[in-house]
Amino acid sequence: MQNHWRHTLTAAAILAVVLSGCGQAKPLNGTQPNQTAEQPAHQTEQGQTSGGGSNSQAPAAASEQSKISKVIKTYYSDAEFTKLVEQQAKIEFKNEADQYLTALNQLKKTPDDTTISLCKEISFKSAVLKDGQVTVDLSLPDAARLGSPGEEMLLDALKKTLFQFSEVKTIEILLDGKQVESLMGHMELPHPIKR
Repeated sequence: MQNHWRHTLTAAAILAVVLSGCGQAKPLNGTQPNQTAEQPAHQTEQGQTSGGGSNSQAPAAASEQSKISKVIKTYYSDAEFTKLVEQQAKIEFKNEADQYLTALNQLKKTPDDTTISLCKEISFKSAVLKDGQVTVDLSLPDAARLGSPGEEMLLDALKKTLFQFSEVKTIEILLDGKQVESLMGHMELPHPIKR
């Protein structure tokens, strides 16, 4: 009986040693178990580093360099809503077609404490140029609605912002994809607005 227990304990000990050694193989000469010494662990067959090496940062840098930047004029209200204030801003966009929407979205940003954005709550969905006409589709939540002077300044800001691009001859403003007589009920909205 004692021999049986000895054999069982010995077999269990050997099994424990074998199991504890599984998966613990150490690489030889700094290589992984499935790799040869000629091919280091951090390189692929083409010699490019993998796993976040410096080459993986190159596409991000290239996309930054491919952006176009332009300094444009932007328009805001003064603190008393009495006049339109012109500012300059640098915009960046990937291609020429994106510059109109980027310029409009710049109007949502307040450049300083002395000006107020007339477009802060407006959502510009698209601004597409075709045959000299920019068609702007926007959404206007209740929080974006202004009084008569504010609506007039908003329309002036949109016109001045878009007409600074020489290729823009007319502007068509749509509210949620539809032509409307007025954006906020105070000022008539021409279809299209001409330069």
